[in-house]
Formats: sequence, structure tokens, C-alpha cells
Amino acid sequence: MNKQSYFYVIMPLDSDNKSSEKVDVIRDSAHEHEFTTHFPNYKKDLPDFDLQSTIEDFQNALFVLADLTLERPSCYYELGIAEAIGATVYLVAAEGTDIHQTSHRTGIYFYRNLEHLREVISNILTREKISKKATL
Repeated sequence: MNKQSYFYVIMPLDSDNKSSEKVDVIRDSAHEHEFTTHFPNYKKDLPDFDLQSTIEDFQNALFVLADLTLERPSCYYELGIAEAIGATVYLVAAEGTDIHQTSHRTGIYFYRNLEHLREVISNILTREKISKKATL
């Protein structure tokens, strides 16, 4: 994957009944801003978590986008890894979500609905494009 354009997404999948719509919003927004996404491919029949490949995915990503909606421990675990290795992290969550331990607690983008999520993601990606151009 090209580090110049892909970002890694942490989010609840099976436990969120709106996850497929959220994935579509994130992918569509990424496409509009000329980014690609990386969603982890979790397999329920393989319970082992491959820490090394996840770290490599984070290191190769331009940034990490984490949706903390539903307060899933697995999402916080992955977020902790991303923060520990110094990855650039953007946090989003549905309004009303309790936020637990993160070093980015004051920088969370809360969204009201899927359309607002699209707007939030678009703003993050616009910011990243500007930042990317400034470093070239």
C-alpha cells in the first residue's frame, strides 16, 4: 500500500449494526479526497491477534482513524498500540459516547448521524491533504 494515500481504520464492526454504512461513508469520503483505506480483516475463527502485522500496518499508514463508538475494548487496544508507536491519530465517535483512556481525549470529533460523519471525515481528510502538501 502507498503510505502517501492510505489510512488505517479502527472501528467496531460486528457489534455495530451501522458498521457497513459507516464503512461506505469512510470509503466514499476517502475516494473523494484521493485516499485509500485499510480496514482490518478480522476472522472470528482465528482468535489470535497478529500484533506485529498490526504495528506494521500502523507504521505504513499516513494516519489512523479510530471510531470509538460503542466503547469496544478491542478498539481501545488498537488505539493504544497506534498511540504508543507515535502514529498520527484522529478520533471520532457518535455523540453521547463515553470516552475512556486515550491521549487524544480533547481532540475527538463527535458526529450526530451518518451524514454528519461524512462531513467530519471530509474535514479530517481535507486537513490531511493540506498537511501532506505542506510537507512536500
